[in-house]
Amino acid sequence: MIALRIGLAALFLMVAVTVQTSVLSNFAVAGVTCDLVLIVVIALALSRGPEWGAITGFTGGLLLDVVPPADHTAGRWALALAIAGYVAGLIRRETSAGPVGPLVVAATVVLGATLSLFIYSATGSLLHDPSVDWGEFGVRLGIAAGYDVVGAIVVIPPVMWVMGRVVAARERRRVLP
Repeated sequence: MIALRIGLAALFLMVAVTVQTSVLSNFAVAGVTCDLVLIVVIALALSRGPEWGAITGFTGGLLLDVVPPADHTAGRWALALAIAGYVAGLIRRETSAGPVGPLVVAATVVLGATLSLFIYSATGSLLHDPSVDWGEFGVRLGIAAGYDVVGAIVVIPPVMWVMGRVVAARERRRVLP
């Protein structure tokens, strides 16, 4: 059953990277698009926990680092999304007593967008990336958070539902002789 979960997570990440780099790049505002990979990572972290969040964040970020039109040092998105995914998984762990509500999901997406954009920009500054502009950080963060919350409304429920069905199927198999 773990192989099925890993396969589904990989499929979600590959689709997210493909859509983000090919379709969503046409809808950029001030150079910012909806971070679909971050949303999928948060959905997986909220459904499976911090370890899954960190691993899927690293994997999704690494895909973003190497898939064209990547124009930055490889590893920056991997680090940013791994930390954002881990923190989202910690939020899931803290709210594990009940279902994750929409306000918790929205707050987690805003926190994930803030963390990932800050870490990505900070590593860019450390590596002397000329495209990092801290004067525009607040504007970019506001646009990114808005885009990501709207995208999360569409993406997070089906991803969490599918991952929940896989876990439920495993539990049914345990109960049945």
